[in-house]
Amino acid sequence: MKKLILILVTIFLFTSCNKDKKTIAKETIAIKTASKVTSKGYELMKTNCFVCHMEKPNQTKHDQMIAPPMLRIQEHYKPSYPNKEEFITAIKTWVNNPNEDKIMMPGAARKFNIMPKLAIADEDLQLIAETLYDIDFGDMPKMNEQSDNKLSLNDGKKWLLNNSSKKLVTIINKQLNNFKSDDLAAYNKLGKDVFDNAKTVLLDKSYDDNTFGQIQKFFHNIEENMHNMIAAKSIESAKKEQQILIKKFHKFDEYFE
Repeated sequence: MKKLILILVTIFLFTSCNKDKKTIAKETIAIKTASKVTSKGYELMKTNCFVCHMEKPNQTKHDQMIAPPMLRIQEHYKPSYPNKEEFITAIKTWVNNPNEDKIMMPGAARKFNIMPKLAIADEDLQLIAETLYDIDFGDMPKMNEQSDNKLSLNDGKKWLLNNSSKKLVTIINKQLNNFKSDDLAAYNKLGKDVFDNAKTVLLDKSYDDNTFGQIQKFFHNIEENMHNMIAAKSIESAKKEQQILIKKFHKFDEYFE
């Protein structure tokens, strides 16, 4: 009987301890997030960014969107710029001089057009970029997990691409399938090369909305993999992304010609 009581007490203490740890962790995250959203950087973000950008995707306001949500910007930039200072520099460089060469979100640029150059004081832009890097926007679907990103055929037929897009996709396939190296920097460059070619396809304004919508869905579903390869810190992780991209590009011909 004493042994049973001892076991029950031990279980109770262990459960209580774990519960306390979880509670403390949640409270820490809440405090950390609250301190960020009440910061000067967040206030500047609300004043300068939320005029066009929503904070997070909102399906009920989808038709009102005139620019990508701030959460999506964070998701696109962080994989390629995991270092905070590099992230801040990339954001500031884009805001100070938006142009096609620096586009990290080609689908959004094609849909909403490139944002205008903004006159934001450097110290304010610094705080906005720092906040964008640090802030926890809460639980939201990741870029490649959205339910509306499934490809479909055009009345049972493949979507027609122009010759320039076909050539670029052929180049991407060759880049991925023929690449072998033990140099991590070479893999990072491969990711950048694939992204740049994909970006060119996405920025092609000759496609109608329906065709572009399918092109965007395809590249949206590989976007995270391209960014992961660009930012890979090991050969193993880079090779893994390469194989995922090869597999995903095999499906391209099922929907496009």
